[in-house]
Amino acid sequence: MDKPVMPAGAPALISLGSRLREAVRTRNWPALTRVDAEIAVLLRGLDQAACKPVERAAWTQLRQTHEQALEECRVEALRIGETLEQMRQRREGWQAYAQAQDWAPHALREGGAA
Repeated sequence: MDKPVMPAGAPALISLGSRLREAVRTRNWPALTRVDAEIAVLLRGLDQAACKPVERAAWTQLRQTHEQALEECRVEALRIGETLEQMRQRREGWQAYAQAQDWAPHALREGGAA
């Protein structure tokens, strides 16, 4: 599914952008992490001054895609945080319910008479 880093150039930048969009679309966070790492490697070897106009355009598009992916990650992190907070708030009720089930006489839990 994930491709190795291609040499720098417009095709590599376009490919990374496509893979980044797909990882966000499918909520494939491990794939997104791998693509992000590949982008970092590519950036370290990228000589922007030597880039051709087509490469600059591809780079601009990749940067915009990356910013969108970052925003999606922020939204997902907030969603997960809210879910965890709701679970934390309900934990006391769940624990009380579980303890009540443990305290009930065996016959009552099984639906029989005490």
